[in-house]
Amino acid sequence: MHGAYYKNYNISILNLRLKDFSMTNTFFHNIEKTISVNRLSTYHNHSNSNKSTLINYVLNAKIAENFYFLLQNLEVALRNAIFDSFKIIYPHNNFFFLNQPDSRERYQKRREKHSFECWKMICGAKHNLTRRGIMLNDGKIIAELNFGFWTKILSSTDSKYTNMWRKIFPLVFPNYTIINSIDSDKILIGNIINNIRDLRNRVFHYEPIFNQTQLTQFHDDIIKVLGWINKDLQQLSVMFDEFQLISQEKDFISKQLSKQPLPKKLNNKRYKKR
Repeated sequence: MHGAYYKNYNISILNLRLKDFSMTNTFFHNIEKTISVNRLSTYHNHSNSNKSTLINYVLNAKIAENFYFLLQNLEVALRNAIFDSFKIIYPHNNFFFLNQPDSRERYQKRREKHSFECWKMICGAKHNLTRRGIMLNDGKIIAELNFGFWTKILSSTDSKYTNMWRKIFPLVFPNYTIINSIDSDKILIGNIINNIRDLRNRVFHYEPIFNQTQLTQFHDDIIKVLGWINKDLQQLSVMFDEFQLISQEKDFISKQLSKQPLPKKLNNKRYKKR
């Protein structure tokens, strides 16, 4: 039912927006000027006209819009699951060494629990917060650390994380069934999430993803990992997931643009492949 509502909503909104203008050369080139020729070049390189360039551009936004909600849920769920599980297993251990603004001496004396790379990320997050006058606490640091930090903790083979993951894995992924061992399965999950992180970075930086050949795999992996962490959050994500309608969006966008006088084909020399 939500899918039908979504489609009808898009049709009514886009009809309203398209009926008041004619897609002339001026219209297209004004868009091109604002967005930039370079940014549209990827869409043009997979097109044969101005029309198909705009179809790909709008389609990319629709795909990214759908992935945004899923990626947001995954990122927040993963970081909270790791941190909350750590606090349960190590109640008296300081994950972010909050009482030590400068922990270089601590690291040099090999008392640091994190790998060097993750330790640097934590120090950077604390420095950025302090510079902005924000009081340090677990919640602020968690929000400041990017998805790469949590992915690195999961996929790292550093010995410092081996024992930690053997203890917290069942709490982070309570719905996951061990296939081989925690050590090997953790690496497997880490690789999956690391690939998702690459997609996440493209979505959050407004880069083209419409031409990705593994979008369905990315989508299915996100839903799967969400289920390993929390079945209810997985269900919420699926309830508002419109990925299956994306294949219909391209035809719909094309039909809407076809109702307008189309501009002449662009000069291919203006676009250079990246």
